[in-house]
Amino acid sequence: MKVLVVVAFVVGFVVARRWHLARNARLRSDQAAVPNLPGEMVAGAERTWVVFTTRFCAQCGPVEALLRAREPHSKVVKVDAEREPALARAFRVHSAPTVLLANDAGVVQQRLVGADAVRGYFA
Repeated sequence: MKVLVVVAFVVGFVVARRWHLARNARLRSDQAAVPNLPGEMVAGAERTWVVFTTRFCAQCGPVEALLRAREPHSKVVKVDAEREPALARAFRVHSAPTVLLANDAGVVQQRLVGADAVRGYFA
């Protein structure tokens, strides 16, 4: 009986450690550097917001409207992640809305995932 308990403990420990290592790897990759936005996206704007959306994203429209209302002098660009999969991959877009804020050189300064994150940015 003691052997079964020890074996169960060891198996549980190994599974928990593998889960923990995989989770940390995902978190590190999510914080990796992102490329600059393409020049045509930021052309002429001091600040550019890019909203990655999908056809099923119910929160994307309100997020886009919030950005336009709160930052009327900034450029807001909507990108359909399903139609632009290479661009979505480049910026590690896994859910919609994912919103990027870039300066006039296209350098991403902020990455917000989800409508709550965007609302929290302005809070």
